[in-house]
Amino acid sequence: MFVIGEITVEDAVANAHFSCDLQRCKGACCTLPGGRGAPLEDDEVLAVGEAVEHASKYLSAEHLAHIRLHGAVEGIPGSYATQCIDDRDCVFVYYDDGIARCSIEKAHFEGSGTFRKPVSCHLFPVRAGTGRGGRVRYEKIPECDPGRLQGRNANTRLHVFLKEALERKFGAEWYAEFAAVCEERNGTR
Repeated sequence: MFVIGEITVEDAVANAHFSCDLQRCKGACCTLPGGRGAPLEDDEVLAVGEAVEHASKYLSAEHLAHIRLHGAVEGIPGSYATQCIDDRDCVFVYYDDGIARCSIEKAHFEGSGTFRKPVSCHLFPVRAGTGRGGRVRYEKIPECDPGRLQGRNANTRLHVFLKEALERKFGAEWYAEFAAVCEERNGTR
């Protein structure tokens, strides 16, 4: 482990190869079993609620009914998450050729929403906390095996693949320091 600012980073985040392979994983990170959807930061709850309007045109009747009945978010401050369907699909999932995709992100990229998607989704398979004692860790799940293989084949490091997401979470200055440490540890600097 190493520390950048006040954030502890697991070595695996610096060393792993990774590049999402949606054609093979089918968007599994959006449909993991467990009963909770994407973890949300407290300041994202309002943005997710506002995104429902823009995302709804991509959602199935079942997902829209679930949102109307239960809302889009569950939890309490410090422990919010998006709702799930059948303890599996995030309520914002829509399917495109059998691949689970995010309706919030689709609306954003089509210009009808300002919120891209929860930062926890943008960062996956990395999980990140903030503040003193915050930790960045690599959540290595079998569903992401295709992404690890694609990352190795393309020689893409996880920290490079997630540059935009890590900058969104921690800022460009933090990322620059983090990337320099990663490159030094990997002998690419």
